[in-house]
Amino acid sequence: HTGAKSGQQRSTPLTYFTDSGRVIVIASNYGGVRHPAWYHNVKANPRVTLSSRGYQGTFVGEEMLGDERDRLFKLATQFMPNYAGYQKTTQGRRIPVVAFTEVQ
Repeated sequence: HTGAKSGQQRSTPLTYFTDSGRVIVIASNYGGVRHPAWYHNVKANPRVTLSSRGYQGTFVGEEMLGDERDRLFKLATQFMPNYAGYQKTTQGRRIPVVAFTEVQ
């Protein structure tokens, strides 16, 4: 991803899962009160390169809202139960859910 302020290329290892052909990432920041830096970078520059298990592609990130955000967050807690606990320690920060769709 590209830094929101610096414009420099950044690399951040993240846990993910897939849903309907999209790569889903939870911006939990381990339950901290601030969003993680990568989230701000993706909001400013949504075009990213994702790599996993020998595959690399160009994707566009979009924050999920409303019912879709809630559905994906609930699904994420099935893979990573800590997310539910993280939401309780954010001091009111709603943990974002970002869906990445591959650019064809």
